[in-house]
Amino acid sequence: MFEEDRIEEGRIGVFGGTFDPVHTGHLLLAETARVQAGLSRVVFMPAHIQPFKQEAETSSDDDRLRMLGLAISDNPHFGITSIETDKGGVSYTIDSLRALREEYGGARICFIIGTDMFLMIEKWKEAEALVSEFDFAVGVRPGYRHDEAVEKAGELREAHGTRIDLVENPPIDLSSTEIRQRIRDGETIRYRVPESVRRFLLVREKVGEKRFAHTKRVIDLATAMAARFGESVEKAGLAALLHDYGKDPGGGVENDLGHGGMAAEAAASEFGVADVDVLNAIRYHTTGRAGMSRLERIVFLADTVEPGRTYDSIARLRDTCLDDLDSGALTVLVELKKYLLMKGLEVSADTEAAIAELSRK
Repeated sequence: MFEEDRIEEGRIGVFGGTFDPVHTGHLLLAETARVQAGLSRVVFMPAHIQPFKQEAETSSDDDRLRMLGLAISDNPHFGITSIETDKGGVSYTIDSLRALREEYGGARICFIIGTDMFLMIEKWKEAEALVSEFDFAVGVRPGYRHDEAVEKAGELREAHGTRIDLVENPPIDLSSTEIRQRIRDGETIRYRVPESVRRFLLVREKVGEKRFAHTKRVIDLATAMAARFGESVEKAGLAALLHDYGKDPGGGVENDLGHGGMAAEAAASEFGVADVDVLNAIRYHTTGRAGMSRLERIVFLADTVEPGRTYDSIARLRDTCLDDLDSGALTVLVELKKYLLMKGLEVSADTEAAIAELSRK
């Protein structure tokens, strides 16, 4: 029998946790539980505040949701719910699972959990109701508290009739705490997290909190514009993520209009980006150039008119950009030239060439 033949339609796995960050171990357990426990899909449920980790500092809800979205984007059987982050406060599993059961039309919910947390299930809020109302898929590893998990599963089955699937948790020793520490220490996290998550984490670490908030707004606008104008959303998101990687959060020479070139070089050398269109979108996002591709125009404009920008005429510029890429690019380039001249700064030859070309259209 093929593994996929075990799948039971309408039985949904819910995988809770902090996911700060989501890592390869999380993804392997989710996929293993999906197949071995016969789940039609798995929904990741990041907690706002975990009851047993109320004093722990975590990344923002937004960052953790974004990383999950990046990590699961290539698996059609995975999804995300923001039910706990939307609610705020301490996240109690029993409340969330009941709400999801109603949201999913009474679907049978299976909670995915690791061995350690399973063995302390009596300490959870409304523990008896939790194990009576919902199924469990418990990730177990040979040699690690395996007999305890088997015994506990037997007790709960007998006492509450709980369906408990013991699934083979791949023996990978990974933790989100370790990954965060490796980033702080400048050590590699490659293969410990999906590549898309690695890029996200390293860009955030490099550019600083304020600049990264700008980066996220550029990502959101660039991907929305890509969808609107028929461009690759994935490429737009990647270029937008890396566009300011050449900037120094402390200021200095890296913050001039040349940082696009440095970011493009880093995208290629540090992140293995080989797509010429993506690299050019990063390289020319500050100056524009003649012959800009659609992706280049999108990233150039998204950087200029993202919602955090508050300078005069921004609303008019944003409307123009969202209506027509050529008109938007010309308008922004002309405004850029005026600004540079007013500040006594040199106007790039690429900017002049772009203005001349777009003016002829």
